Amino acid sequence: MSASIVRRLDAGPADGHTSRTAGLMSGLRSMPLFRQVVPMEALVGWPIPARHNPGWDGRTAVYLKFPLYGYHRPQRRGEPTRLLPPFAMVTLNWANGAPVEFVDFRYSRPWPITAPPPVIGGFPHAAVRDLSAGDYLAARVRLAELYDGLFESLLNGPGFNDEAELADLLGRLLEPCLEPYYRTIAPRFAERFLGAEQE
Repeated sequence: MSASIVRRLDAGPADGHTSRTAGLMSGLRSMPLFRQVVPMEALVGWPIPARHNPGWDGRTAVYLKFPLYGYHRPQRRGEPTRLLPPFAMVTLNWANGAPVEFVDFRYSRPWPITAPPPVIGGFPHAAVRDLSAGDYLAARVRLAELYDGLFESLLNGPGFNDEAELADLLGRLLEPCLEPYYRTIAPRFAERFLGAEQE
């Protein structure tokens, strides 16, 4: 699979998305907040769920926390896209898609900061390198659909029945170099869907 697929990832899991998660991911870039504070050379990571029960109005509220990370385009054909650590996170309300929080990791510093940011890995990674672009994008569409089910179960119940499939797809599609950052940001989510941290 060509690293040029990164250009298409800016739009979200797939063009013509049908899932709410995919729509929120692709809509991030058109938000005034995003345009004001996020560099052009940024990608949107897979969301991390958060639930407030009760929320401020007494009802359950569910949120999507999107890590944002930088990248450098390949300098030569065949080279991977070089990925940088997450530099910020945007949180949206699941019910209405409204942004509720922006956290700049360069300020809050949840991990050591170096300048310039180091290259932490590349895309495509080993788990997806042999997929065609079509198969990779189809897997992203399916993962976004599974996220829809997870968020709906957090908001309305009952339990989430597709946990194993979501964990499998997230484990394959999430770039391994980003996993430690997800574990720092959301340790319970990471342990549930990415498994126990390897020693």
